[in-house]
Amino acid sequence: MNKILSISLLLLFFWVCDISAQQVLTLEQARQLALSQNEDLRIAAKQHEHARQQRAAARTLWLPSFSASGTGVYQDRDIDMEMILPTKVPDPVTGELKPNVVINPNTGFPVFGADGLPLFNVYAWLPLNISLSGAYLLEATVEQPLFTGGKILTGNRMASIGVEMASENILLQRMNTIAHTDEAYWTFISVTQQVKLAGQAVEMLEEVVELARNSAEVGMTSQNDLLRAQVEYNKAKLNLQKARNGLELSRMNLCRITGLPFDTPIIAADTVLNTNEPLPGNLSTINIEQRPEYRLMEQNIRMSEQNIRMVRADYLPTAGIRAGYNHVGGIELSGEGFDNTSFNVIGSVRIPLFHWGQGMRKVNAARIEMEMQQLELEKNSKLMQLEAEQARLNLLLALERIRMNESALEQAEENLRVSRDNYELGMETMSDLLMAQTHWQQAYSELIESRADYRLKETEWLKATGMLNP
Repeated sequence: MNKILSISLLLLFFWVCDISAQQVLTLEQARQLALSQNEDLRIAAKQHEHARQQRAAARTLWLPSFSASGTGVYQDRDIDMEMILPTKVPDPVTGELKPNVVINPNTGFPVFGADGLPLFNVYAWLPLNISLSGAYLLEATVEQPLFTGGKILTGNRMASIGVEMASENILLQRMNTIAHTDEAYWTFISVTQQVKLAGQAVEMLEEVVELARNSAEVGMTSQNDLLRAQVEYNKAKLNLQKARNGLELSRMNLCRITGLPFDTPIIAADTVLNTNEPLPGNLSTINIEQRPEYRLMEQNIRMSEQNIRMVRADYLPTAGIRAGYNHVGGIELSGEGFDNTSFNVIGSVRIPLFHWGQGMRKVNAARIEMEMQQLELEKNSKLMQLEAEQARLNLLLALERIRMNESALEQAEENLRVSRDNYELGMETMSDLLMAQTHWQQAYSELIESRADYRLKETEWLKATGMLNP
């Protein structure tokens, strides 16, 4: 008795451990897991952060820029030079300095030398020694653009549009991730139901084989009926194994999308494909402007408009101002030290005058690019409208297919029940019973497929109308 109790407790322990190791997933949990680890979504998030940093950098262009620089010079040899300079003397009448030139007493005009220059009575000799062995220049400046043809304003607008486009791209990647997750999730549930159906078919055919064996033993049917039942039973077992293999692959695919380890056992919380819920949204109204793809194309047009302004700004006047402090030191002139500190302000204006029509052609090219973006929007908006309409019709068709398959399954179940009763009474052959069994299994399988297909078509409709984001 104690041994039986110990074995029971051990089996209960392993059963509890197995249950705790399994991952129970709802559709929403699967979506959140996929969103948290999807590589494309993480790349989109990085692109959004990159766009935000670019926008922040563009805004700093409005502010003045500060810089400092320093230059040092070392020259091992001094510069020696001498200069012969003309002299000046004070005018006896005005007292102003005038050139001390040689005057011809006969003419009263200056005397010119062979080089054509006037001759001076006295010349000054100026020896000069310049030492740059420790010269240096220190400079601190501030620069402020005053007018750049609209480049700074346009650049800030383009950076803001870039942030909006990155946000729309995140929404697009979220929709794609959710769509892939939904497909994997409902496929897993569909295959799980198919495995259960295949197991049920094996059990039913096992009963049929047993019924045929009992009938053959009492002489009510031939041995051939038993062989037929056994053949169908073996086929059912093979189909069950195939279904289990498909279930394993669909489980691994769901693990891949949700980021779970491949060996994680998964139990889908939505084990019943319920289609009694109301249809999503208003199927008669299609608004493709909610789709991130549509808004991205609109942002491309806005970006092209700003690009026209940016190209035009290259050929408009620009103006700026620069102020700075300079200090020069470390220079020796004939043995005397020399240094100087000064403040300077520089204003600059640049006016493009003539470039052989280059600016006009570049602006026209940018305008043509914007028109191309507008045509792309017109073309793709029609395609998206058609895609949404097709998704709506597919959803309605999937719902109608479920209703038909539910009716077909009811008929197949009734036909199987009648056929089994008639076979037991000897009123039908084994072939009729096996055919009824096959029809029932096909009807059930098609119902499972149609219910899973409805969920997939529902996701496609929500994605085509931009309503898939939770």
